[in-house]
Amino acid sequence: MLKDRTLVESGTLTDEVESLLDPAEPEGVFHDARECAAKTLLLGALLASPPTPRPKKTETR
Repeated sequence: MLKDRTLVESGTLTDEVESLLDPAEPEGVFHDARECAAKTLLLGALLASPPTPRPKKTETR
């Protein structure tokens, strides 16, 4: 059956398979694994850091 296909049909089929394997990301939103990892590490560092020290209250009598 594959021998019956013409070069144009097999090229179209190849394009369809490639588009299914590597779909375009919707609405121009691109995800970069390194960027996501960096943001995750930054967020983790901010959440794990100790809170800022509060000034001590002075008592006046």
